[in-house]
Amino acid sequence: KQWYRRRVRGSQKGKIVITESPFVAKKVGMAGGTVSLPNGDASLILEPEAIEAAVMFYLEQSDATTLTQSTVDARRKRRETEEEEDVDPDLATEEDADTGDKASPVIAVYPLNVRTNKAKTHLEMKYSAEAADTTFVAMVSEKGTYASLPSDRIEEMSGGKARFLIASGGQYQVLKYPYVPVIIAFCILAIVLLALVIGMAVYFKQNPDAWYRIKKNFTDV
Repeated sequence: KQWYRRRVRGSQKGKIVITESPFVAKKVGMAGGTVSLPNGDASLILEPEAIEAAVMFYLEQSDATTLTQSTVDARRKRRETEEEEDVDPDLATEEDADTGDKASPVIAVYPLNVRTNKAKTHLEMKYSAEAADTTFVAMVSEKGTYASLPSDRIEEMSGGKARFLIASGGQYQVLKYPYVPVIIAFCILAIVLLALVIGMAVYFKQNPDAWYRIKKNFTDV
């Protein structure tokens, strides 16, 4: 395992947090740039003018679905000062996606309160799913619940790689669930086969001579 050290902004002195999670910090200006995890599992790509000023971005991978204590403290301070946190308008009307299974770790983009031009800000991440699974990207709330990203924000979702547009910092994860039509097809096939077996059993019970003739034909071959 690799250990990483990061400086958490929030006071003049700051504080040091030690984490085992894959982590990277990089300052990006208006000219744009790329912030990638050292293990290659995720990258944040900012085109020129995606942000209005230079920002120190932090990218972290985690299996957890809850925010770090420093993030919780920051949100508590905003509530105390009556500073409302902006909500991604595209996600405000989206249905929850709590029924999906995890197809990837959570990729967190910090600062959470940074706002970007979503047409020029891309997040790429790896995921694992079967070819028949339905996959989608969700944003993870501080309570560990999910809100799925609209389909027009998804640029690529194939071959174990997801690429989508984001408008802010946050925690993102790829979720999956089995492809429903395939499940229905297998259920129908199972019902048909079961009905066929039962029908044949009833027929041969009522017509034992037919069963005898079939057995004799196979015996004579």
